[in-house]
Amino acid sequence: MKNKILLFSLLVLSIMYGVKAGNNNQNTFNKIEISEKINLNLKNSSIERVFELIEAQSKRRFIYRSDQHFLKENISININNANIKETLTELEKLTSLEFKIAGDGILVKEIVNTNSTQQQRKISGTIRDNSGTPVPGANVFVAGTNIGTPTDFDGNFVLNVPIDTETISVTFMGFKRADIDIVGKTEISISLEEDTNMLEQIVVVGYGTEKRENITAAISTVDPEEIKSLPKANVAEMLQGRMPGVQVMSDNRPGGGTSIRVRGFSTINNNDPLVVIDGVPTSNGLSSINPQDIESIQVLKDAASSSIYGSRAANGVVVITTKKGARKDSFVVNFDGYAGLQTAINLPRMLNAQQYGDLLWQAYKNDGQTPAHDIYGNNPNQAQIPEWLNTEQTLPSSDVDWVAEIMQPAFIQNYNVSIQKGSEKGQHSFSLGYYDQEGVVKHTGFSRYSARFNSNYKVTDWLTIGENFTGSYTEEVSVGTNSSLGSIIYDSFQFPSIVPVKDLNGEFGGNPINDVGNPLGNLYRAKDNKRKNVRAFGNAFAALNFGDFTFKSSFGLDYNNFNYRGFSPVYDEILSQNTINSLSTQNSYNYQFTFTNTLNYAKSFGNHNLDVLLGQEAIEYYNENFSASRQNFLYEDLNFRYLSFGTENQLNAGNAGEWKLNSYFGRVNYNFDEKYLLTATVRRDGTSRLANNNWGTFPAFSAGWRVDKENFFDFGNGFTNMMIRASWGQTGNQQVPSYSTVDSYSNNNNYSDYAIDGGQNSVSTGLAQTRVPNADLQWETTTQTSLGVDLGFFNNKLSITAEVYKKVTDDILVYNAVPLTFGGTNDGQWINDGSMENKGYELNFKFRDQKGDFGYDLGLNVTGYKNELKELYSVAYLGIPSSSLHSVNFDQEISRSTVGEPIASFFGYQAAGLFRSQQEVDAYGLQPDAQPGDIKFEDVNNDGVIDDKDRTFIGSPHPDVVIGFNVNLNYKNFDLGMFFNASIGNDLYNLTKYKTQFFNQSAYNKDSSLLGAWTPANPDADIPRLSLDDPNNNIRPSSYYVEDGSYLKLNNLQVGYTIPASVLGDLNLRVYAQASNVFTITDYSGMTPEIGLQNYSSSSRNLDIGVDRGIYPPSRTFVFGFNLKF
Repeated sequence: MKNKILLFSLLVLSIMYGVKAGNNNQNTFNKIEISEKINLNLKNSSIERVFELIEAQSKRRFIYRSDQHFLKENISININNANIKETLTELEKLTSLEFKIAGDGILVKEIVNTNSTQQQRKISGTIRDNSGTPVPGANVFVAGTNIGTPTDFDGNFVLNVPIDTETISVTFMGFKRADIDIVGKTEISISLEEDTNMLEQIVVVGYGTEKRENITAAISTVDPEEIKSLPKANVAEMLQGRMPGVQVMSDNRPGGGTSIRVRGFSTINNNDPLVVIDGVPTSNGLSSINPQDIESIQVLKDAASSSIYGSRAANGVVVITTKKGARKDSFVVNFDGYAGLQTAINLPRMLNAQQYGDLLWQAYKNDGQTPAHDIYGNNPNQAQIPEWLNTEQTLPSSDVDWVAEIMQPAFIQNYNVSIQKGSEKGQHSFSLGYYDQEGVVKHTGFSRYSARFNSNYKVTDWLTIGENFTGSYTEEVSVGTNSSLGSIIYDSFQFPSIVPVKDLNGEFGGNPINDVGNPLGNLYRAKDNKRKNVRAFGNAFAALNFGDFTFKSSFGLDYNNFNYRGFSPVYDEILSQNTINSLSTQNSYNYQFTFTNTLNYAKSFGNHNLDVLLGQEAIEYYNENFSASRQNFLYEDLNFRYLSFGTENQLNAGNAGEWKLNSYFGRVNYNFDEKYLLTATVRRDGTSRLANNNWGTFPAFSAGWRVDKENFFDFGNGFTNMMIRASWGQTGNQQVPSYSTVDSYSNNNNYSDYAIDGGQNSVSTGLAQTRVPNADLQWETTTQTSLGVDLGFFNNKLSITAEVYKKVTDDILVYNAVPLTFGGTNDGQWINDGSMENKGYELNFKFRDQKGDFGYDLGLNVTGYKNELKELYSVAYLGIPSSSLHSVNFDQEISRSTVGEPIASFFGYQAAGLFRSQQEVDAYGLQPDAQPGDIKFEDVNNDGVIDDKDRTFIGSPHPDVVIGFNVNLNYKNFDLGMFFNASIGNDLYNLTKYKTQFFNQSAYNKDSSLLGAWTPANPDADIPRLSLDDPNNNIRPSSYYVEDGSYLKLNNLQVGYTIPASVLGDLNLRVYAQASNVFTITDYSGMTPEIGLQNYSSSSRNLDIGVDRGIYPPSRTFVFGFNLKF
């Protein structure tokens, strides 16, 4: 706390001093300019190197054409304590150059002495960027000569060229070179195209930036321009397949759950990476962030890059920077939008009404029984569909495809307007966004309204202040999916086809066969149960520059307010009923304060370059929740769906939690002539979550060798870049509930109140233990070693990055189940137990080139990793808590995490096909209740008995290889983009078969694939015989449910056209058509092979991966969009 006050006081005093100085002396800026002190003592150094050293000491940038020959000329210069004007004057004496100071830039012009009497002509014009903004300082020249000139502040130029000149060229940092035909022209207008390869040279890292070529850590980037138009609500979903080592899992719902995994699964508990936006860590996800506001996205993957974030960085860090105002005098307006339709694809086909009856009859006969059914009648030879399904004759028989019935073509739209303005003294960026996505499941959807304002102001030459702020409001109507109970998708699989959508009274059709409610009725009744979030996120900052020192202080806020009202009306659908209506309300809010202070020192000593960062950060998080419910509402109208109108059973509950983190960190970057590079970081974190072990220290080191800068590295344009790098470091994890280390007791009527005196009329109030504490709980630590190489070929048109890594996590934080006899209201205790290892490799290939009017950009990334749980001390294995096993898996334990296997591996009996004849059953002899057509199970332990001891690991949800392939083509004003992603070698557990393929669950509808089930007439079938009794227990967990989840998918296809500038003048308009989820090639029989977690919030979510219980269906999306700039 003292350190916070000290740093804050320094900031306030500095601001006050700056204001006072500005008021007392009108010549402040002149004095500051004169006070710049530059020291140079160089012998035979290149002019380019001299420029770099002056830039480092003066905080100004030289503006020149990067291919000019004078940059390689050597000079000797010796000046001491000179200001910038004196330094440039001395340079003019030593070179044939002229300099002009323009704000923070220095324009460089080469003096050309020529006595040529060649006839010349004058060319004039204006250089603009692709938004129409003038480009000052661009170099206009005649290639192969010394003839050239820079543009002025309005982007204008005048150039005298030989009369026979046919082409002039234009270059400027961050833009592609332009070669312009000037035959017959005296005045031209040129629009420069941004060079994304150049822009990638500066990468945002922890608490700073770095040149890409000097980065020795493992950092991946994605161009926001490639993903911003994807029809997704969550930025995280857009990253799928875009970067090596980064996987994204989603439940497919509009605005639904997503999880990012960086270099596999590092632990049992929380595997989510830290997300940092504009330097502020966030606790409330990315679904409320407008993708159009994003300027850059980097993922810090190894310990060397992420350890600066310490105890929150064990799973990697996602660093997002939002758009800022322009750095030059400009005013740019952007308006982007798209709209289109989504349709659910690859939906399963269930049995129709007659088919279900026929197969039910077949199951009866397979078991030697006489078919008879309350609905389908008593005719032993044929199932018969009755005219009516109830005695009141209000529910006629029908034939409904319930999966298709709950689906709809869904509209999706997104619009964003932004304004960017900049000058030497300040930059501003303002945006408004609207996103709306109807769900392909009826009565579901997600909408978002967002606003962002970023600004910064240069108050004096030594003080800059600014802020980044976004506000958003989201609404979501969601449904349960991927669960055995409470999943609307699974319900539609099971609901009888014979039931009509509505009865003759206009009510939703009741179910006379099983206890599943009418799926469309359930959706309709919940359509007004909205989840509403209001979020405010941002920071205010101030930076003070004192020569080689920069001090920055930032205060960040992440605030979220959540509201939900869920009303359940009365309905009667025969076997599914709700006899009393009820309302539940939830209100919660949370906030996170982040106060960060950093001091940076950057200095060059000849060829030695040093950059030192020291910092302190304090984080405070608080959340509070309130819930209440009432029953028996006299009116069910929307206007009465508030707690005050409930008349019975008033209940309420509330709780709160908080945690704090105080940290000190430092980083040293050193390089010699940008050839040999070293980085060391350390962070010390103190957390309130751990009682006796609340401080942890996390160091990291990395080194790099730029081989291409060695004298012996001379391979021409064929092999142009090579860097070898290595890193080692440690990161931590303290993501456990806030009070896991302390005891807790509370009152609960169901558990703690008791009639101590034995009386029947009163009870005494008591307390029950609500938490089993572990005061010795300590940090989870991940140690990572990484080795990589960066290569460039053909003038870096082709770039290749290859990395291998090993991550070991020790003292894993595990929620360990306690025996039921322990009592209380808890089912487990947090402990440190075991270790986990991930080993993997990453490859990234990029090739880009321009051939005349045709340009192409290809990108391929390949990732492979192997996960293994190395040690467990307290238990033999980990699995889903028994308290949730029934609702999730029908009480079946199908996943286990144990030593020697990957996390969440599938566990069950090994199926060896079907018995084809009675002779096979008799010959096997281990399954006495089996019949031809039943599943044959292997005797894994060879003890002559098929029992629970024969359960083994039958599959892994982890892929062997993950691939992303990006293609961008452009020809003149046309562009084409395609993105493919693939997963190879992962298994999926198709638990939808549990109720849709086995007739011992006969009340529920079945999949149409059962029409090809085993029968004596179809002995080669792969689907077991139909049986109501299932004496062989075919339904048990086994490899029968396990399928190959490999796939190749054309994720996105986009075709665009940019309207020529000659048509619209100052307007820049691009229109495009886009298709998403175009096709998927896979052998998986379910709706989609992209199956992630069972849920995206519980502490045990990583113990259940790749199990399909009816996920929200995939959709194919077609949109038309536009990008307008003026």
